[in-house]
Amino acid sequence: MKIRTLLLSAILAAAASADAATPSTTPELEFVMQLRVTCDPAVAVGASATGHRQTIPITGGTFSGPRIRGEVLPGGADYQLGHERSGRTDLEAIYNIRTDDGVTIHVRNAGIITPTGEGWYFYTRPVFEAPEGSPYAWLNDAVYVCRPADEGMPGGVVLNVWRVGDPYDFDASVQCPDTVPAKVYGPAARRGKVETFHYNATGPDGKTFKKRARVYTPYGYNRKDKSKRYNVLYLIHGGGDNVTSFCDDPRSPLSLTNVLDHLIADGEMEPLIVVMPTFYPDDQNIGTNGMADAIALTREFHKEMRRDIIPAVETAYNTWLEAPDSAAVTASRNHRAFGGFSMGALTTWYQLAYDNEAVGHYIPLSGDLWTYDAEGRKQSVEESARWLEDRLKGTPFANDFYVYAYTGSDDIASTPEKNLIRALDSETSLLRYRGRNANVQFFMKPGGKHYYGDINAYLYRALPTIRF
Repeated sequence: MKIRTLLLSAILAAAASADAATPSTTPELEFVMQLRVTCDPAVAVGASATGHRQTIPITGGTFSGPRIRGEVLPGGADYQLGHERSGRTDLEAIYNIRTDDGVTIHVRNAGIITPTGEGWYFYTRPVFEAPEGSPYAWLNDAVYVCRPADEGMPGGVVLNVWRVGDPYDFDASVQCPDTVPAKVYGPAARRGKVETFHYNATGPDGKTFKKRARVYTPYGYNRKDKSKRYNVLYLIHGGGDNVTSFCDDPRSPLSLTNVLDHLIADGEMEPLIVVMPTFYPDDQNIGTNGMADAIALTREFHKEMRRDIIPAVETAYNTWLEAPDSAAVTASRNHRAFGGFSMGALTTWYQLAYDNEAVGHYIPLSGDLWTYDAEGRKQSVEESARWLEDRLKGTPFANDFYVYAYTGSDDIASTPEKNLIRALDSETSLLRYRGRNANVQFFMKPGGKHYYGDINAYLYRALPTIRF
């Protein structure tokens, strides 16, 4: 009795708090999936003390929706109880479904069919049990309604399922505090060091050539002290910029060096190493074909990361990389982040798409994903979202990565990036913006523009949230 009283008190308190915080709104329905379920003929038990009982075996079928698709597994059944006086039938279907990437989900779907003056009232309330930690755990945390589709199906039934929820205000959900403490614009009392690092890179022709990157090491870093290991963040500049832009762009009132020093000194994040390379063959060489060459360079940069940059940098500094080989790069991926601004953000999305085995954390700053069809036509944002998911499916770390995306409301890339995040949320299941198992965060700084002053402000907010 005491437990029941405490539970009731908690529910009432939560309801009172919700009423005080938000006005009542009419729930909205979000389409989740359509199930096409095949069945065998009913097995009748006949009249019983509670009604007319029959069981309809479920033999298979398929399902599909914006974020999920797969097959209905045989072996379930719809248990029906009819009431002769009212004409109502109580339904309870119990079965399993399996997604196309191999995740089994249990379904229990109860409801009623009853005659009305205009036909039939046929609604059910499905409850999903998806494995925790899977890409479909979001199914566990909502209420759903289901009814037959307008179309029928011989030997089965077609059902549509919707999620019940409050109206979703995406634009309001992405707003980010726009203040950076005044002290961060000046140097910290204890400063890290930025130095130039040279390494050998291999071009498409197989020839080796020299490249450079800028490397930030935090205050107190001692290369000889092997007892302390550091996570590593790679940051790629924007188009037309170079390896010095994050820390030394003369147009920027906020240096990344100051951001890093203050975050570490204030205990907002653990000390880390930041590497700032370039996707160009040298500092500012876009190529003879301009933007076409630049896009190709961003798309191929992941090869240089795994083959040349990570082994060279992370064996020269105290990191989590155990050896300069590909297997060690993969083994240490969760101690590595990759981000970039503008064209660097495009490089970041391509890194996720082509080699998420090398990096566990991604920070695209004011830039979206560009994909092209076989004829070279740029695809829609929805097609790009689905392309990215298709690239991730089947990889060993398809469910083990995080995206920390930022931009500004006055940034020329704000709308494309916002549209991409919205498409990832609606069109994919592996990249989740909402829910308890979300692995994508997206924030927009009010008034933020497309330059390093604001980009470094985004990093001031993003870096402490990285879950190395």
